[in-house]
Amino acid sequence: MGHRQDRIRRELGSFMRAYGRVAASNCSDPNDRNYSHKFEAEIKRMKPEDLDRLLRDEDDGDEDD
Repeated sequence: MGHRQDRIRRELGSFMRAYGRVAASNCSDPNDRNYSHKFEAEIKRMKPEDLDRLLRDEDDGDEDD
């Protein structure tokens, strides 16, 4: 697995929690969720199969045992 895939795998969990979080109802700022829009764009460019594999935390199967 490449360096890019490793980085995405490390950051994906925290990104998904921040991305899915609903903004606080008592806050006047509707966009108070702090997540990386650059990382969001990178995920959107991924192939759906690759993103699904990362979300399920499955390996590629390319590694030698």
